[in-house]
Amino acid sequence: MEKNSQEKVLNVFENKQKDNYPLTNQISQDYEDDTHVYRIIRLGKESVKLMQDYKLLKEKEWRKLKVQQSRGWLHYAIFEKEPYVLLFKRKITKNKR
Repeated sequence: MEKNSQEKVLNVFENKQKDNYPLTNQISQDYEDDTHVYRIIRLGKESVKLMQDYKLLKEKEWRKLKVQQSRGWLHYAIFEKEPYVLLFKRKITKNKR
């Protein structure tokens, strides 16, 4: 990982008011459209320190950040200004309807 990338993530996190961010990861309520279920995960301070790159993460990578959720979730988007907020989605299966 590039040092600048990790520093960017940590600097954005540290420059925000720490009181607004959890000590541990927080998972939003799920929401959905016709094809996918979505959720947002806000990383806690310890998980942010574990981030090694500012990119879309594979399951193995987000699990190393102590993100706990069932299999099948895809990290599909990142916000440059809030790299510690991860957006996930997964396809709706017929069994879930």
